[in-house]
Amino acid sequence: MHSPIPDAAYVRRFNARLAELNSPARVALTRLDAHSGMLELRDDEENFLELIPGDASPDMAAIAFRLYARGYNLGVRGGEESAFAKLRHLIGAANASIPFPMNMRG
Repeated sequence: MHSPIPDAAYVRRFNARLAELNSPARVALTRLDAHSGMLELRDDEENFLELIPGDASPDMAAIAFRLYARGYNLGVRGGEESAFAKLRHLIGAANASIPFPMNMRG
């Protein structure tokens, strides 16, 4: 059975349900003709994340967004940890190269 193409009223109801679920995710109609039965899953800043089926439930969209956010946050933290490790290494290398007596390590 083929799903109907989502319209603006459907998107409003879908987003209202996402808000009831306390999800920052939102959906929008896609402008891609080849994907007219799909919705665009967007973050709280309206950035496009992924296409989801037009007949997906708001509950599933909220779960998909939570998984995306979890992965994104883990990636950001991993990048921060790597950057701080590199910074600590560079600070240590710079400190080790300062000649005595400016290097007061003893």
